[in-house]
Amino acid sequence: MKNIVSTIRLPDKMIAGIKEVLPQANYEHVRSREMTAKERERAEIFVTYGTDMTEEHVPEFKNLKWIMVMSAGLEMMPLDKLEDVLITNATGIHKIQMTEYTIGLILSHYKDFNLLHEDQKAKHWRKNAFTTELYGKTTHILGTGSIGSHLAKVLQAFGVNTVGYNTNGREVEGFNETYPLDELMNHIGRADILVNILPSTEATVGLLTDGHFDEMKDDSIFVNIGRGDIAADEVLLNALEQKKIGQLILDVFNDEPLTGESPFYKYDNVTITPHASSKTSGYIERAFDIFEHNLKHIDDYSKMENVIDSKKGY
Repeated sequence: MKNIVSTIRLPDKMIAGIKEVLPQANYEHVRSREMTAKERERAEIFVTYGTDMTEEHVPEFKNLKWIMVMSAGLEMMPLDKLEDVLITNATGIHKIQMTEYTIGLILSHYKDFNLLHEDQKAKHWRKNAFTTELYGKTTHILGTGSIGSHLAKVLQAFGVNTVGYNTNGREVEGFNETYPLDELMNHIGRADILVNILPSTEATVGLLTDGHFDEMKDDSIFVNIGRGDIAADEVLLNALEQKKIGQLILDVFNDEPLTGESPFYKYDNVTITPHASSKTSGYIERAFDIFEHNLKHIDDYSKMENVIDSKKGY
């Protein structure tokens, strides 16, 4: 494999890194919207964020051997048409920035930072400005992979009890307790904070229902930094309308970007951010580290990182 086609504009130092690892490599960057059938045909290695390869494109990738997805999400890729293609992704590169983002927004809510900032702008000194402590809270985290585990360990440093959910309830570092996902309803009522980090798969789409929010504390927080389709919009809006929950912190949605007419904007107890929890200057560097490592082991897939099972979707 030597022809690398990328719809991501990599910095010059990364292109130089590719040449150092694979001297015979022919690297070319193309704009995803302008990519031609000839460019797809040339690609033996395709570098992408995973949002610009449709089922109709697959037959044009006649020489494709490996796809490097420089993100974690694969839900927009036609995996069922790519069973003979090696796919690797960038799972594991988000734990630092997404942990900081999540804890920052939780603390902002508990400490009323937005309200205090409004007071400052109004030159108002609030008497008895009591806030809530994160210490002693219980956080339930859907997904115990690299992000979930890192988030849990940092939360424990704040004195938070951490409960994790995965496919089989296996123990994971950073969690005081772990349970299978199908037992969520049995324990969710204990959560002060519920955080979703799960990817979008057949098993997770629509996982959270009205029943789950019925069980939650009415002052609890739901944070979604995973995928918007963990719950239908109607479920979240109903939780807000019926005051089943204290605060929604939403970085992802079923339909993005939100339009100005979105009903989510009318509620005071919703924090909306534009799918930004993983976006920092360190993102592309960490993703490239995985790509570079895998390039070094291009002749031995068993030594590659983050190899995807196309049937499972992760």
